[in-house]
Amino acid sequence: MTKKKVDDVFFQLFCEKNSDGTKHLRLRGKELYQRFGYRLNPEDMPELSNFLKSHPEVTSVDLAYNDLGNFGMEILAKEYFVQENNMKYLNLLHCDLNAEGMKHLSEAACLRLEGIRLVGNKLGNEGARYIGKLIENCPTLEILDIGETDQTLESIECLLIVVEKSTLKSINISRIIPLSFYSGSNNSILADDLAVLLKLNSTLEVLEVEKCQFDGHDVELLLGGLKWHPSLSMLNLSANRIGDHGTILLSQWLKTRPPLIALNISANAVGTRGAQALALTLPFSRIRLLDLHDNKIGDQGISEIIDSLKKPCQMRMFFIWGNVLESRSLYKLDRAVKAGVLQQDLIDVKVYITSDGPQMAYYPTNHYKHRFYSVMDHGYPPELKIVRNKVVGPDSQPRALVQLDFIDRYPPVDAKLGLKCEHASSSEQPVVEDKRNNKSTQNN
Repeated sequence: MTKKKVDDVFFQLFCEKNSDGTKHLRLRGKELYQRFGYRLNPEDMPELSNFLKSHPEVTSVDLAYNDLGNFGMEILAKEYFVQENNMKYLNLLHCDLNAEGMKHLSEAACLRLEGIRLVGNKLGNEGARYIGKLIENCPTLEILDIGETDQTLESIECLLIVVEKSTLKSINISRIIPLSFYSGSNNSILADDLAVLLKLNSTLEVLEVEKCQFDGHDVELLLGGLKWHPSLSMLNLSANRIGDHGTILLSQWLKTRPPLIALNISANAVGTRGAQALALTLPFSRIRLLDLHDNKIGDQGISEIIDSLKKPCQMRMFFIWGNVLESRSLYKLDRAVKAGVLQQDLIDVKVYITSDGPQMAYYPTNHYKHRFYSVMDHGYPPELKIVRNKVVGPDSQPRALVQLDFIDRYPPVDAKLGLKCEHASSSEQPVVEDKRNNKSTQNN
């Protein structure tokens, strides 16, 4: 098969326009392979560098699942990141990088990145040194995703020391591997290190620690730092083994009303006892997103959690698929949806009332992992057309209650509210003032 020509026109085909005038370049390797039988490799990096230089409006590039390797990263670093640029977000998920490629990126002269994803690259212990150097050389960095990069407990400990002094807002350190086949990582040490990080760093808002074998006692150590952290909005402990004991401890912490709005404890062997403890303290919390899917919670535990959802800070996103849901909990879930306590588009279970009683089906609304791993929406490439993404501003109306990476903003922006606030005619202002003056005159 002849090689697909990669040039300026080729890259233009995969550019998405943003409402703020910037562009996002979507070059996912699997999509390119299904279209052309070809993934980007080091030979294409000079052309990509030239395109990015001539189009400074491109501020985000998705290179997931391409065959860049260390040589491709070296070319990109020396030809593009060596000079002033506007690049803010870079996705290098599964790009065959290791410590050498990370070295070239961390030593680049002009890094203005706000977010970088390195998931699935075999960086190892040596790569951790260059990740730390990247954090130091890029003071604008806010999002760092180094999950599943073959980090060990020792390398993560060194990185956390650097993170303590940084201004990072989000960090993912999922799947820490043992140092060897004969020794496992000490989870209690990792939990204690994270507690120290949360005490010393006040900017962190998202902490993701999946697949690290945390148990209930490790949660107790972690809470030593969570109690003192002022700004954590999302805690992801998915795919650990905290069980009922860890859930009870988290429940006691939620009773103190921390700033946390999203809690993910899916696939943690949580049972009915832990769910009941959670149900008692949820009304005191600010939780708006709760992910409990793939646990061992019985019908009684799910029922009590549903009973506790109508609270001052209303639950918005609720995921419970994979637990034991029977008639009692299904009736309550159906009633909660009909009463407006929950929205069907924001929960992952659909209830059907039949002659044999309530039945349930999976409702595909939880797309977190789907988006996290840059999977195509329907398994095949979308048609090539001009995509326009709306960039949500911090002052958009209505106010965002949930706004996290890979999770849809809730509530969606209402353009009409924005128009009223931003484009109100000046002729209306004197009328309002006259009415107020008249009212105050009448009162006097």
